[in-house]
Amino acid sequence: MTKEAAKMPKPLELIFGRKPKAISINRGPYVMEMADGENAEITMYGEIVERHPKHWWTGEPLEGDFIVQDEFLRDLENLSGAKTLTIRMHSIGGEAGVSILIHNRLRDLAAKGTVLKCIVDGVAMSGGSLIMCACDDVEVNPSSLVMIHKAVISLENSCNADDLRKYASALDAWDKAQVSIYKRKALALSDMTISNMMAKTTYMTGTEAVEKGFADKLLENAVPLDIAASADGRSLFVRGRQFHLTPGMFAPDTIPTVTPEVVSSVETNTNQPAQTGSNEGGKLMAKNLEELRAENPELADALMAEAEAKA
Repeated sequence: MTKEAAKMPKPLELIFGRKPKAISINRGPYVMEMADGENAEITMYGEIVERHPKHWWTGEPLEGDFIVQDEFLRDLENLSGAKTLTIRMHSIGGEAGVSILIHNRLRDLAAKGTVLKCIVDGVAMSGGSLIMCACDDVEVNPSSLVMIHKAVISLENSCNADDLRKYASALDAWDKAQVSIYKRKALALSDMTISNMMAKTTYMTGTEAVEKGFADKLLENAVPLDIAASADGRSLFVRGRQFHLTPGMFAPDTIPTVTPEVVSSVETNTNQPAQTGSNEGGKLMAKNLEELRAENPELADALMAEAEAKA
């Protein structure tokens, strides 16, 4: 054996006499895999929460694709030795604190030498976009959606002016933290520009995300996504799966909407794609609120009344 050959690092199976243990963790909303001890992949298709939400009356866990903080971070420890980590993302986000925590843990892996890559299979919105931005290499589909917005809070208790100012001050701090995360990716944008984009709740297609620096590469040959919104703008349907947006957030007017009949059908059959822009059987399909009002003013007024009542 030459001196050069002796200095070359040996595969783990030669050092320990066996191959590294394969890691395969499937929690439903996310899957973590590492077969060779070096290259890991995480599929994140769900809402990011601190705890699994429960029904307010029965106390039973709610159905849904929830990525739970402690469970996810505990599983992430199994990938700490990976040389590369690819995250396949499809998430409307969730809780800001949990999303920032996961972002920071991923950056800790990067500091230890793990190369981080994110592929946005569907959408990376809100907290999902924060986790996406932990990766040094971000690839997006042309029809993907990346969304950033200011931190929001739901208040159920009575507040006076001083209480509200405290909440506003806390939200300002959350916004600054998010700006710092986005700024690390979108280096060409100023803090003020990013803050203004967040204030407007900015939706970006894959192409726009690359142009603004939130993503690095456009997957030109990717299969187009089937994305639509509910008529009231409070839900998104991606490949037939419904995702409820955070209260106070609305889908952009630039994507098509689905009729209540299609919404009901999708909710009962998640394998059925959300049909948009169709008028089969003589049923017109509104693409926005104005068209819905022209087709069915009573339905439009009812939806708007319901939306205002819940706002």
